[in-house]
Amino acid sequence: MSNKLVIKLLVYSVVLVVAMVLTVQVTVQQQAQRAHQQARVQGAHLSDYIDRQFSRYQRIVDSLSRSKAVHQALDIKRAASQDTDRYLHDMQLASGASDVYLLNTSGTVVATSNWHLPYSYKGNNFAFRGYFRDAMRHHSAIDFALGQRSRKRGFYFSQAVIVAGEVAGVIVVKVNASQFEADKAALDSVQDTLFALVDENHVVLMSNAEPWRLTSLSPMTTPQRQQLKQSQQFLERTIAPAPWQWQGQAQVYIAKRKRTFVIDDTALARAPYQLLTLVPRNYLNETLVARLGVTLMCLLVLIALVEYLLVKVAGYRQLLYSERSLAEQVKQRSQELEQAQDALVRTAKLATIGQLSASVNHEINQPLSAMSAYIAASKRLIARGQYDKALSNLQLIEQLVNRVHAIAAQLKSFSQKREHKMQATSLAQTIDNALLVAGPQLKEYGVEVCYHPPNVTVWVDPYQFEQVLVNLFANACQAMEKQAVKRLRIEADSDDENVYLSIIDTGSGIEHHALSSIFEPFYTTKSEHGLGLGLSISKQIIESFQGTLSAHNHPDGGAEFLISLHQQEPQI
Repeated sequence: MSNKLVIKLLVYSVVLVVAMVLTVQVTVQQQAQRAHQQARVQGAHLSDYIDRQFSRYQRIVDSLSRSKAVHQALDIKRAASQDTDRYLHDMQLASGASDVYLLNTSGTVVATSNWHLPYSYKGNNFAFRGYFRDAMRHHSAIDFALGQRSRKRGFYFSQAVIVAGEVAGVIVVKVNASQFEADKAALDSVQDTLFALVDENHVVLMSNAEPWRLTSLSPMTTPQRQQLKQSQQFLERTIAPAPWQWQGQAQVYIAKRKRTFVIDDTALARAPYQLLTLVPRNYLNETLVARLGVTLMCLLVLIALVEYLLVKVAGYRQLLYSERSLAEQVKQRSQELEQAQDALVRTAKLATIGQLSASVNHEINQPLSAMSAYIAASKRLIARGQYDKALSNLQLIEQLVNRVHAIAAQLKSFSQKREHKMQATSLAQTIDNALLVAGPQLKEYGVEVCYHPPNVTVWVDPYQFEQVLVNLFANACQAMEKQAVKRLRIEADSDDENVYLSIIDTGSGIEHHALSSIFEPFYTTKSEHGLGLGLSISKQIIESFQGTLSAHNHPDGGAEFLISLHQQEPQI
């Protein structure tokens, strides 16, 4: 071997070693940035999920605080009844909460969803709880504590019950922390990602790492421990130090896991808690660094071999070509592995929250209003001796009563996903029935109805379709409440197969940012009108007919809801 070749090989070796070191350093920095970015993405998705869940339960407890059954349970003039207990039990099952209970102003439980169980809360006093005191002072609160009986970790959503302008009690919805921890597994898209939800004392309230739960991530002072003991938030449990400590740093080494984790710190919007998301940095780096080292060493050997073969053996050119091809294949496979690993870093799929069944009062409010108006008119007719007209009103009332029963039955059928009673139905008759139900409300709001009965049929379940129309008419009334011109236009068009029904109001229209959300469950721009389920249920009903329901702003002003339906049973 000549001196020139030796020198050349040494030069190549030095260059490749330097290049390998530089490449590894750059790769480590890039992977650290990727780990931090990954932690931020995971933290943002998880905090958004927790905030959405907290918001959902806040809306539920707010709705319960305005419930007539809850108000009656706090009325000292009424005898004790289990109706409220059963009502709270139904709401507990429907919402997925662990417990729902009502306290009077002394903090004593007067109604509870677990009234029928051996560990019933009825009669217990929870005046010492932070969620009770905060709700009495500030009307609403979110708190975390250990259950006095169950000893289970839970989030408590409380709302003051206002009767005649005064606080008459507090309604509480408890959700076990383990419920959110179980949902986290479905959201996590990165192997070994960990999270910890901490309070202002850095006590871990919730985590997918069980040993971290109810431990402190920073040393606790004596006043802090005394304050926790006085609040009885964690009962008699002693808060021990966590296996690792955190004081705001961007990464931490956890000895028990033998890994370094990068940390993202996100503050929740709905509660005074911080969410720490931990992504293992060494898990992300080890494979790539090892692969880069092997690749660079292979290139070093190949270049040295190529130079040696070029100088010593000209006949080995074909082998040199094969070696180069092998190097390209190694590089290509390395890139494919990098792309496969990058594909693992994807947006977490958010769990769809479970829908609650709409209140029967919400769905039959218009028929009841109509019956009230017809009853009042019948009294006046009887007083005048106009019995035939009174009898006609009573027949209308009987039809409305039958319709209320049908709506209630169809709501139950819809929640149980039973088969629809599909049939060819007169569109004009269905609209007339819906206007009959919504008539008193339209009259009360002073709404002018512009409508020409279409002579077409649609393939629907007539009762459920009437329910959709009544809901849209009611929404239109509310949208036009403060408008000078209140006009409801009902227009129909058709082709050989489909019927297109437009419902147009003269309200202020739909805000641009709300157009993509109005059909989502629990989305509402009117906090005083239900839980935001009407349009979501209506869309599901129309889609069950293999039709469509959409909304947009009309060019002349106001909102337009467009329903597309088949004239006859569609052929599959």
